This record gives sequence, C-alpha cells and structure tokens, in this order.
Amino acid sequence: MASQSPAQRTVFLHVGMHKTASTYIQRRLRKNRSLLKKNGFLLPPRRKIDKELFDNILTENWDSWRRWLKRAKAKNCDLIVSHEALSRLLYQATFDGKIPRGVWLARKLRSCGWKLKVIGFIRDQESYLNSRYTQLVKRLKVRNDFTTYVKDAMEGNTISECDLITLFGWLHGRNKIDRAMIPYGINRNQNGQKFNKKPDPFEQLAEAILLPKSITDKCVQTRLQNQQPGRLGVALALEVNNYLTQNHPEALESHWEQLYECIERIAVMQGWTAEPFNGLNIALRQIIRSRYETSNAEFCRCFWPKTTWDELFNDSRRLSTAIDQEKETESSNAEIKACRNRVINDSLPTKAIIKLPQ
Repeated sequence: MASQSPAQRTVFLHVGMHKTASTYIQRRLRKNRSLLKKNGFLLPPRRKIDKELFDNILTENWDSWRRWLKRAKAKNCDLIVSHEALSRLLYQATFDGKIPRGVWLARKLRSCGWKLKVIGFIRDQESYLNSRYTQLVKRLKVRNDFTTYVKDAMEGNTISECDLITLFGWLHGRNKIDRAMIPYGINRNQNGQKFNKKPDPFEQLAEAILLPKSITDKCVQTRLQNQQPGRLGVALALEVNNYLTQNHPEALESHWEQLYECIERIAVMQGWTAEPFNGLNIALRQIIRSRYETSNAEFCRCFWPKTTWDELFNDSRRLSTAIDQEKETESSNAEIKACRNRVINDSLPTKAIIKLPQ
C-alpha cells in the first residue's frame, strides 16, 4: 500500500473526452479494484457513485466528496474518479460565475489537504464527431443527418463540444492543478515520440497515475471498446427515431433504451458491425479541420509544446464518399423499414404496440 502524508494525497480525475475508450478504462479499473486498492488507489465500485460525485460538482455540494476522501484517507490511498462527461462540466462557471467548476473542485480539495490531477484523452475532431454521432444516433438522441449534426457541433455549446481550448483551457496557468493530456488512438505521445504499436488507453492512464508497471502488468484484461452498429445500424436508428418522433413521440420517450438495445442486437445479427459508419468526406473533413485549427494550435502551445497538431494527427484516416453511402442506403431502404417495424414491435410492451405501415 502507498505510504503518503495527507498533504501528498491526490485525487486522480479521469475526465474523458467522450469516445476515447472511457468505458473500457472504467471497466478495467473496476475489474482490478482490489489490486489497485492494495497498491494505494481507491475508486468507487459502481458507475452510479462516479455519477453522484459528478452531480456534486454540478450542484457544488461537497457531501459525497467528503465521504470518499475520508474513506481514501482511512485506507491510506489516493482516489480515482472517472466520468467522461467531466470534460464538459469542469470548464463551466460556478453558480456565482467567478471560476470554472474545475477550479472550485481543486480549491475544495486543497482545503482538505488533497491535490488534484486531471487526466484527459484527446482525439482529433474529425474522428471524434464521426464516432460521437454514431453513439448518439444509436441511443436515439440525435435524428439529424451527419452534416447537420457536425455544423451544430461546430457552433459550440452542445453535448458534442470538442473545441479543446473551450474544454481544457481553464487548466492553463493553474500551476497547483497537475494534468496529463494524452493523445488518443495514435502511436505517439504528447511529445511527438513514436511507439512501436498503438498504445493501450488503460496502460496510459496507469502511467499517468504513477501505477508501477509491475502492477499494471498484473491487471486483468477486459473488452476494449463498445461496438459500432455500422452504417446500416445508423440508418435503422435514424429511421426508428424519425418515425416515432413524427407519429408516437411518447413511445420514444418512454422506451428509448429498449429500442436502442434492440437496434444493437439486430446490427450484430445482420453483420452490419463489419461496415462502420463513416460520414466524413474530403470536403467535410477540411471544414472541420479549418474550424478547429486555431484552437488546436493553441492547445498544443499550452499542453504539448514539443509537438504540433499535424505531427500527432495526420491525414492517414480512410475517407468515404457521401454519394456512395447514399446510394447504398437507398438500395437497402426496404430492409431498413422492415427492421424498423421489427425493432418497434420487439421493444414496446404489448399495450404500447402501435400500428405500423407495411
């Protein structure tokens, strides 16, 4: 077990971003919770507790944090808290509008004798928006086409905020708050140095919390990431969402979880997961890059001064053509509508079954 003085004890806050293997990291942390505790790292056993701590920051309520700091201190452990939506919460102003919530948290921790280290995983906006769109469509939270979704996101202040200075600029110059900004999904570190292979996000987190490699190597594995429903799975989710929004919005609101779980099952059974959704084409990709170019350069100056954005995130990603995808979707239109009816019939309780067109 770690042997530290109270003044040295640290809260490690894993803040996402979204779509940077956060679920994988959280599952693996919890799967190895006992091993981590033996080596000086305490983390809540269930996601709902992380959410409770998240909500306490939002409401500026210290009760849950006080309890978990007390538990960690009693076990002579550092505390690990992980929630991907923290990246979107911590930059927002407190109720009095004077400081970001992340600064509020750091000050509260310091008053209790604790330090704060923020760990973020950084993804290029093109691949982030493509992946986030897929997730939100699958969960029936978005029903716009990809181009409209991207334009809305680029205007800012949405659940898909990905301007890095907006998200993390509050950390710059806060010398009392430690931080680790980790490039996601590439074989380079924040100094531009190459790895022999694509790094494992959990191992990168373990390095950031100073977990000895000998302990990291003992940590049990778990599944790497959530499975994308594929191009046709996205088309099916949009069809279900738009139909119910227009005709039976109350059914969508009450049963969206059952609906999206059914969409996932069908996507797997039909083999759609083998063809991932990719809404990017060359023109749209350039629009996204141009929108975030200045912010990304500033982010590198603040957090990755030894490298540039283009050195880390190059142009090697495969692009699709929107025209080809539209043609293929049209040819599958009858199949998608048949699956839509199946999703609705299989997901809604008998008393909520609605009459569907053929």
